[in-house]
Amino acid sequence: MANSSFIGSVRSENGFTKISKNSTTGAITEGSTYSDAASITGVTSATGGLVIGAASSTKLISVTVTTGTIAVTHSQNVDVSFTQPAGTIIRNLIAIPAGNIVTAGSSGDDVDFDLGTAAGGGQIIDEKAILDDGGSAVTWAANAPLYIIQNSHGHAANQFVSTSTTAGVVGGPATSEAIVIASTLYSAAERTLHARLKALSSDLATAATTVKYIVEFQFL
Repeated sequence: MANSSFIGSVRSENGFTKISKNSTTGAITEGSTYSDAASITGVTSATGGLVIGAASSTKLISVTVTTGTIAVTHSQNVDVSFTQPAGTIIRNLIAIPAGNIVTAGSSGDDVDFDLGTAAGGGQIIDEKAILDDGGSAVTWAANAPLYIIQNSHGHAANQFVSTSTTAGVVGGPATSEAIVIASTLYSAAERTLHARLKALSSDLATAATTVKYIVEFQFL
């Protein structure tokens, strides 16, 4: 049957089931189902923004950006930019490295993070060491997600490490500076934000890699 269009509602007493038909055998395979309780089973994908609930409900949108290769050489800026939608606040900013990042092991050999409305501007987070090397090499393990901003908050020092007394992440750096939010995370107008990573003082002890950022915005 060809695609059909209808005027008015389409009703069913027992919900709807998406099916596929094998062109050779004619066998029918059931896929996603839709019931009057608004439940969906099966694998479902959606493109564009997705709003759940009434206008007064929480509305979220997220973006993903990946850095270029982080240079082993110190003092090299690794910048990415992303767009914050109008009328939103930054809820979460998560950074995930594709490979291990290890500092050189001398005091001051940090890896700094900066977030601003200009590249390296620090208007929101001003050059805070997410790997804080005090004389011992610090490791950020591959695929260990760091919530640099979490629930629209920063962090106290050393909050990324996972121990019996903290809620850090396995593979997170053992030492880090406090993440201080320097200005509002809300923007009434759309704006471009810039994230920067930079190794200070000495070359990294690891091969070059990339870092993926996942940024979640909440509409207010």
